[in-house]
Amino acid sequence: MPNEGNLIPMDQRSESEARELGQKGGIASGAARRRKRSLKEAADLYLSLPVSDRRKFNRLARRCLDPEDIDNQMAMIVGLHEAASNGDARAASVLVKLLGEEVPPAGIDDGEVKILDDL
Repeated sequence: MPNEGNLIPMDQRSESEARELGQKGGIASGAARRRKRSLKEAADLYLSLPVSDRRKFNRLARRCLDPEDIDNQMAMIVGLHEAASNGDARAASVLVKLLGEEVPPAGIDDGEVKILDDL
């Protein structure tokens, strides 16, 4: 591993140096959280905007959706539904996760005991 000599465990550093590095890590963590939060807010804002493409709007309106309900988020959900209906397993998985009805994959034991009848 290159520069292995630069890696000094925190328990081998002085107390002030460890405190200083911890403070720097906390500041960087806060900046990352703020950046992530602002990205989430921007995505939420964009998805709540109405659909600007007239053809997409008309396609969604033909599905008997209320005009005030037609936004980018609804367009994305309709697209996922169409893809899942056409056999796209990933789109179906995303829709199931959005609905909160995700089933654990087969083969994963959740600790439940099952009794099988012997014939």
